[in-house]
Amino acid sequence: MKRPGFWLPLLIMAGGIAAAAYEIKTVPVRPIESYPARATVAGATIAADPYPNDEKSHTAFDIKDLNSRGYNPIHIIIQNGTTGFLNIRTRNIILITSAGEQIYSTPGTIVVDDVTRSGLTGRMPLMGSGDDATSTREGSPLSDFTSKELINASMAPASVTDGFLFFYNPDRKKNLFAGATLYIPKLEEEGTRRPVGPFTIHLERAAAE
Repeated sequence: MKRPGFWLPLLIMAGGIAAAAYEIKTVPVRPIESYPARATVAGATIAADPYPNDEKSHTAFDIKDLNSRGYNPIHIIIQNGTTGFLNIRTRNIILITSAGEQIYSTPGTIVVDDVTRSGLTGRMPLMGSGDDATSTREGSPLSDFTSKELINASMAPASVTDGFLFFYNPDRKKNLFAGATLYIPKLEEEGTRRPVGPFTIHLERAAAE
């Protein structure tokens, strides 16, 4: 005799695992001139695309209330139009709020740890999932945030580097990027260590789009 009640909990459990899989999303990099918030110094251009609300952040990370939890991503795109290699140091980048407060970015590992402890991303990937050419795939929050994070890097001439920085906002009802400025003191020429910069990027227009 079949017992339908025996299979029901297993089906619910399987459905729950599938629904809980963390989805890794691809973030496109557009031509740098298409970003309204950008600055060019000595042939190098840096653009900033702020993610001021949960809806936009959810297009990049599979967390529905990242901003509501206090973490505000900015997608940074750097185009090296010089003839030499340039180095970027992410810890030098500062967000200056409309009130004049200077905020340094929070490492992606800390963001994930905080969000995970809040019970938002304690989710396991589907068994057998792997990388493919599609725009989304299953994975872990930690690998997603750290692989998309802007890191210290050396950029070859004519290359483009991109990644996210995360800025914490204790006033979660306020748009952190409204009237804010992203300040990058310098890029640095490899070898000579000659500075290229500073870059001052006003975020008001981009944050309102």
